[in-house]
Amino acid sequence: MEDYWIKIFESDLYINEMLKIWEEGEKWAKWIDEVVKKYKIDARNILDVPCGIGRVSYYLTKLNYNVSGIDISEKMINTAKERVKKGNFIKGDMRHLSTLIRDKFDIILNIFNSLGYYEEEDDLRILNEFRAVLKQGGLLIVNLENRDYAIYNKPEVVHSYVPPYVIIDKNDFDPFSSRLKVTRSYLKDGKEIERITFSQRLYSLHEIVRLLTKSGFEILEVLSGYSWKRFEVTDPQMAIIAKPI
Repeated sequence: MEDYWIKIFESDLYINEMLKIWEEGEKWAKWIDEVVKKYKIDARNILDVPCGIGRVSYYLTKLNYNVSGIDISEKMINTAKERVKKGNFIKGDMRHLSTLIRDKFDIILNIFNSLGYYEEEDDLRILNEFRAVLKQGGLLIVNLENRDYAIYNKPEVVHSYVPPYVIIDKNDFDPFSSRLKVTRSYLKDGKEIERITFSQRLYSLHEIVRLLTKSGFEILEVLSGYSWKRFEVTDPQMAIIAKPI
């Protein structure tokens, strides 16, 4: 599949969206710190991939973690470098992690629904790369939107306002491929400023567990986002905590 969808992550308007919800990174960072303490991991080195603009990395550095971030978007990486002075950020493709970095990490984060932009075999390759750069005894945290929730609850049209833009998402879910096609329009003063289209494969829990198991991971816990609520099939998102076998 061509990487046409990368356009959204290179969009200044999308980056503006992410900056407006910067503080959400603090909630994730605090929860990740709780995970480390619960599982008694001697964790200091964290890989955030894809790291986006660094909104989780920033707050993890505030908790005295050493954070490295990788993202395929040059604009995202440049923004992360500007905003997270204590982090180490590299532009790169997570399908090729082991060629980008030599270090191994205590914790690997793959959050904000960051799988599914390629094909399933690519996601399997990504999980294998995570396994290759994760220390034995370390943890992988994967956060995804729940397909089983989305197919019944995802509105066909979603309106939101991120000053100064009105954002309209038109959603089209294909049940045969489990891919969600999104056409996103940015409007200002009633006029369309930019339009971006991308699609993403959504996973049910059993599907992503199958890929993780195939990649050499054992599932420790599945929760509802950054909470300690046990995941249920009616939850919008899942947070999977796994360890290498």
